[in-house]
Amino acid sequence: MKHLIITLFLILSIESRASLVRPGYEFARATGMGNAFIALADDATSIFYNPAGLAKNKSVRFHLVDTQLLVDNMDSLTRLKNAVFDGQTENALNPDKQSLGFSFKPTLITPYFGLSLYSHGFGLFELQSLQGENAEVFALNDLGAALAFGIPFSDYFSFGFGIKAIQRTSIELNKPVSELLAELGLDSLSVTSDPWTALKRYSTVGYGFPLSAGFLITLPQVTRSSPVIQFAATAENLGGTSFSKTGDANAPGRIDTSYHLGSLLQYPLNKKFVLNLTTDLRDQFRGLSFLKTFHTGAELRHKFFGVRAGLSEGYATYGFSLEFPPHTKLHFSSYAKETGENLWEKQKRFYQLQLIVGFNPL
Repeated sequence: MKHLIITLFLILSIESRASLVRPGYEFARATGMGNAFIALADDATSIFYNPAGLAKNKSVRFHLVDTQLLVDNMDSLTRLKNAVFDGQTENALNPDKQSLGFSFKPTLITPYFGLSLYSHGFGLFELQSLQGENAEVFALNDLGAALAFGIPFSDYFSFGFGIKAIQRTSIELNKPVSELLAELGLDSLSVTSDPWTALKRYSTVGYGFPLSAGFLITLPQVTRSSPVIQFAATAENLGGTSFSKTGDANAPGRIDTSYHLGSLLQYPLNKKFVLNLTTDLRDQFRGLSFLKTFHTGAELRHKFFGVRAGLSEGYATYGFSLEFPPHTKLHFSSYAKETGENLWEKQKRFYQLQLIVGFNPL
């Protein structure tokens, strides 16, 4: 189990620093529709995407189980299955190319309020036997709690804010391969055969309290059959998030404030179907190319199922869900990120599966 935990949460990434937008907390329903979600934000993930969405919630829901798995291919899923059920933890990682992620977050949602206790791990790596010129390592495991409030000021405007308390364990390293091997005093074969042990010295551990805020504007409907139009904006890590170190390890790096803009067109097709069209401009004011920040998606939703498609960082996304009353849901999605120096150069595709089992406590 020790090796398995390290495998899941201290996974390696060799990418270009300028090319990969560091992922935050991303969940299967949103990523299926291009990760364009801040102006919709109508489920429990509004705690993480836009707390202002809580102002429109009218019910009490408790997600006893809310867990999500991310892999990059079937080989990764097979390796994970063998590690968990057969004890083959030494083979859980492909030493050249693999991605894994896992989260578990029991969540309580009430009108205007949300609370989630969570464990969230994500990492990707392309070791390539350490034969490249530069090595960049990125992985994180967050243990924490997220508290959020949504305040309705009128039928047309709501504001939300949230705070997280996080203990983060991470590895983030960017240096030439030759320098890395010299510091470790190891050859490339020793590192790739047992990377989590070799790179343990670069791990950081610390705690921080990220702040977030957002608002949601709903335009008045001209007629009852007119689409619902909403605009939203959020700011994550307000003022920047700094971590205080825990124990002898260094503290994780500071996270700068990020700003996101979003819009929604919601068409009630009939009493059973709703069509949501969303667009987000994420990570604004960071000098990124437009396609890096552009996210758009569509969702056709029924009480018992949903289908989704979208565009994220220039790549197609898709997903579907099965929903069973009162609050049992299965979401699947596939989306991609650009990990090369240029757009459409080096696609990294992920597959997410999220299971939610909940009930109405009141």
